[in-house]
Amino acid sequence: MLEILFQDQDIVAINKPHRLLVHRSPIAADATEFAIQILKAQIGRMVYPVHRLDRKTSGVLLFALNKIAERALQIQFDQKTVEKTYLAILRGYTTDKGTVNYAIKNEKEVLQEALTNYRTLQKAEIPLKNATHPTSRYSLILAEP
Repeated sequence: MLEILFQDQDIVAINKPHRLLVHRSPIAADATEFAIQILKAQIGRMVYPVHRLDRKTSGVLLFALNKIAERALQIQFDQKTVEKTYLAILRGYTTDKGTVNYAIKNEKEVLQEALTNYRTLQKAEIPLKNATHPTSRYSLILAEP
């Protein structure tokens, strides 16, 4: 059962857990469960993914409940009028703010530009030894792709 964060007549937003794929993909042939199928069974109607989150990423995932809403939302994502903000915990200390400009490969092995601005919200150090350091350091960042 997926956690539904919001639902109206046109959209439903869920809390996608870590390791759950949005839909079938050739790069993850081992997967047997997908958000699209689980949500469809859960609410008893067709759902259309508006965007994706990586398998290793948890967070809010948006689905349209009809083709008109799907198209309208796709246009907004394509035109970059949707603002996406992520909170992430990273190992190590980050600079106060910065930009990551690193192209990534899509499912077809084609490089796509990927630019993310971030700012550090908090840094923490805990007394947990790891392979190379006597303590563990972490940064909480706000990232905006």
